[in-house]
Amino acid sequence: MKERVTYILSRVLELMITLLLVSLLTFAAFSIIPGDTARTILGPSASPEQVEALREKMGLNDPLLFRYLSWLKGAFTGDFGNSTSFNQPVSSLIISRLPVTFGLSFLSLCLVLLISYPSAVISSRRPGRFWDQVFSVFGHVSFAIPPFVLSLISVFIASKLFGYFAVGKYASPSKDFGQYIYCLLLPSFCVAIPKIAMTFKFLRASILTEKSNDYVRTSKSRGLSDIKIMFRHILPNSNVSVITALSIVLSDLLGGSLIVEQVFNLPGLGRLLIQAIGRRDFPLLSGIVFYLAAMMVIVYFIADVLMNMCDPRLRKNRGDIL
Repeated sequence: MKERVTYILSRVLELMITLLLVSLLTFAAFSIIPGDTARTILGPSASPEQVEALREKMGLNDPLLFRYLSWLKGAFTGDFGNSTSFNQPVSSLIISRLPVTFGLSFLSLCLVLLISYPSAVISSRRPGRFWDQVFSVFGHVSFAIPPFVLSLISVFIASKLFGYFAVGKYASPSKDFGQYIYCLLLPSFCVAIPKIAMTFKFLRASILTEKSNDYVRTSKSRGLSDIKIMFRHILPNSNVSVITALSIVLSDLLGGSLIVEQVFNLPGLGRLLIQAIGRRDFPLLSGIVFYLAAMMVIVYFIADVLMNMCDPRLRKNRGDIL
């Protein structure tokens, strides 16, 4: 137990150091981009004196290190300053868009798990047979189609031809939760399809590898059925390698849904990010980029801890796991 706590604490320390480096790179990237934030806010007709007064008010004339420390304090306390284009706190703008992006990512992950696991189990039972070939062909095709292309096709088929899933009509979860889920179903399906193919391939390969191990033959000789062996032994051991794939999938879902949000006209972080780019809103841009980077770092951290806790090769001292 002590070793497990020590390992987790060491990973938390690495997480904090990684987030610190992410904040440094984010601030540096937006500090060297050409352009004057004060001039952007006031417009080209503002006098140099007005621009200089606003720069002084916003702290843009302070030393770079002082500005970074001030921005770092705000980043870890959730205060990224005010958006120059919306004239609102950056944190409140991001929080207001999180239900869309988080909901889309969560529904997509549910679809990935609900479809990839059964299809991988069925496909790996008889490799090379009919269902294995069907799922493999589906995996190759769906993995090759970008989410935004699939979104355009889905919009045309589901909305234009059949009249289902009205695009552009978003309902807040606090007002109508059922409509909220309904308007996210089709875009989450478009985001999930390539990820389903990726997870299916990882899981199928892992199951086939586990089936060739000696413990499977030993279990069969003891009279265990194929179903019990699959769910008691093979799948739990296969999850160790699949966790890595799922961490990649989840990080892609958190960032890869941005384009799909634009296609379906959803008020998520995707639209907010594009608006910030078009208006050169550097405080908002840096806040969104830091948020997305932090989410991906945290996802990989959780996946690393879970993988080390689930890996039977790391078991020590009567089943304790590092």
